[in-house]
Amino acid sequence: MYLILGCGDVGTTLASELKKNGAELALVDLDSKKVKWLERSGYKAFVGDFGLPQVLRDAGIERADVVLLMVPDFPTTERALGAINQLKAQLKIDPIVIARVRDEKEVEDAKRLGANDAMPSSQILASSTLDRFQRLKGAAKERRLRALLRELRGGRVAIVLQTNPDPDGIASGVALKRYAKAFGVDADIIYDGRFGHPQNRALVNLLELDLLEAPNVKFSTYTAFALVDVATYANCALPKSILPTIVIDHHSVPSSEVQARYQDISIVGAASTLLTDYLRYGAVEIDGATAAALMVGILTDTMNFTRGTTPHDFEAFRYLRARANLDLLGRLQSPPMSPEALDLLARAIKGSKLKGGYLITNVGEAKDRDLIAQTADFLLKREGVMTVLVYGICGDAVYASARTNDVALHLGQALKEAFNSIGSAGGHARMAGATIPLRVFGRGSKRVVQAKINRQVGRRFLEVVGAVRPKAKRKRSKR
Repeated sequence: MYLILGCGDVGTTLASELKKNGAELALVDLDSKKVKWLERSGYKAFVGDFGLPQVLRDAGIERADVVLLMVPDFPTTERALGAINQLKAQLKIDPIVIARVRDEKEVEDAKRLGANDAMPSSQILASSTLDRFQRLKGAAKERRLRALLRELRGGRVAIVLQTNPDPDGIASGVALKRYAKAFGVDADIIYDGRFGHPQNRALVNLLELDLLEAPNVKFSTYTAFALVDVATYANCALPKSILPTIVIDHHSVPSSEVQARYQDISIVGAASTLLTDYLRYGAVEIDGATAAALMVGILTDTMNFTRGTTPHDFEAFRYLRARANLDLLGRLQSPPMSPEALDLLARAIKGSKLKGGYLITNVGEAKDRDLIAQTADFLLKREGVMTVLVYGICGDAVYASARTNDVALHLGQALKEAFNSIGSAGGHARMAGATIPLRVFGRGSKRVVQAKINRQVGRRFLEVVGAVRPKAKRKRSKR
């Protein structure tokens, strides 16, 4: 988080630029009218004298990676630096502190009083300086995590992935294990669910990863616990009786739901971007396989830079590109299709129906629900298709997987509207899924059940997205 102290022209302009780049911000100013205006503009802002330690605490300095002192007069800067230094000692925090100054003489004075750096307004508003602030923030976070790992030496960390981990989660876990090892801490990577998608299995096999299944793990033997690409108990195997030590995630999660000694919730396209920073700023060598895995993590979670991508993701990708095993990267991006996947794809193509750019297909019975998602990915490439819904029976449920290139459609919301009344659904704007218990469709022959599934899944989806008109309910005739 960036904590900006002083919201004059320079401070407000800087906040605007950082906000455009997706940065988390907190602002403090003495002017209550200005603070109210900032709040209406969507900022988290506080009224108060930031020369007082309590005001800084109320604004969240304990969570700040970078503190930006943007006031033009040096006496106010001096008082604020004194309060920051006091809190550093009391709270055992160490944010990067940048001060705004008027000339070179004040640069040295500000550094002597505790600022890490100081610069005039003209430099602060330069685009290159915004990139520098981002690097300073990454370096500050890495320094805090490294200090925590020093305390954990001699113990062992359980790195817990999200349930049914994807390439981003797997790569992030691998990177965190490598980072911890560089500072003398051993770790195990733990998961629950399965690695159904071919790309997930390729990552595990080609990187020769030794991952532990949660049901076989005795969590009490670990001294610390890290969640990567997940921030709460809701979607991972960490027992609720255990408080995580480290949380690193890129999804938007209310701060009240995250509890850990070290937290890094940064809104970027992929957790792999954040883990790249830790390796980079910790000067930990990234081998070609880890770099390739992190690149795949970024590509998959941003859908090849078409979803939720930030400048931070591009920068991390460029950094990894120079270090990756490109042959391995190609194999990870295009794993071979199994005979089961090819058979399901053939059935999907044969049974597909295209209406106004919407392709729906019932694949019947599938041995693995991940093959349904893989088929949806493939069919979205078909000419004339904007949106795909693939569904089929797997075990005791019907699974549906949807993909779209239509920027006007939010698939997660559409599937919730279509299926939450008979099952569960959700997802992102361009990728979503649903699960419907098979019992919803009643009993009957396979043909009868499949007809009911087509009406309740395929037809219902087309109605929700507006591809077909809802059928009018028939009125019963009175006798």
